[in-house]
Amino acid sequence: MARITPTPGQKILYFLLVSLGIGILYIDINTNSFQEIKHGYKSLKISSFYILKNISIEPVRRVLNLTKSKKTLLEENTNLKKALDASYLNNYLISRENSFYKDDNILKYPLLDDDFKANYSLAKLKDLDPNIFKCCDKHRMYIELFSNSKEQSNLESVVFNKSGIIGQITNDGNYLEVILLTDVSHSIPIKSISDTFFCNAKGSGRANIIICSYNPLIWDEEILLTKTFYTSGLGGIFPRNIKIGNVINILDISPNLREIEIALSANPLDDEIFGVFKN
Repeated sequence: MARITPTPGQKILYFLLVSLGIGILYIDINTNSFQEIKHGYKSLKISSFYILKNISIEPVRRVLNLTKSKKTLLEENTNLKKALDASYLNNYLISRENSFYKDDNILKYPLLDDDFKANYSLAKLKDLDPNIFKCCDKHRMYIELFSNSKEQSNLESVVFNKSGIIGQITNDGNYLEVILLTDVSHSIPIKSISDTFFCNAKGSGRANIIICSYNPLIWDEEILLTKTFYTSGLGGIFPRNIKIGNVINILDISPNLREIEIALSANPLDDEIFGVFKN
């Protein structure tokens, strides 16, 4: 049969344990004899928590912080690259060799923010196959405006990089199609600096080369190697007096036909940020 009441021996043991506990508490209160033990316990508790935290939590936190730092650095690097490219375009616009833009204040707004309304837009490269550009007759490039504004059409707008004009827009969709100056179906009115020689330079289908064909019996100005040609402004698309390139070769096809090959100043493969200028 199970006991339902404690035996005298159990009562005595219980009384002794309670008395021992009271005695230890009394000694601790009056003498602080167990103070070092309590400090040791707290120290062990803190040290154990610190070690466990360094082993489990801190590595995860460091990885997350490192990931955020890399992402932030990449974003900052992208923004700085965009600002730098935009500043190159701005410098090209107001250089003394060009007449795109005459307001020096544009240099204060390299990203073309809403506080300053410039008359050109920034665009980024979306597609340009360098193999096709170097081998084939059709030279096209696709760009996307940083601003998605559709307030006006960009058809026939001039596209340029930090070195000069590279083409004009022929398709005004989500991605702007740019026909490059070197496309065989494109032509650009050019002239000599003396304003005594004019011609329509056509794309050669070769990278960075356009060809001007003319009758030397009609145009008697002497054309020499390295001679510089500029936009004539005729046709109303390209601004006047923008440097296009220099003569690198002269071919006498017949007595009344001569071709001059002009190496363009601007190469579309050199940049990923472009300006879109509506004249």
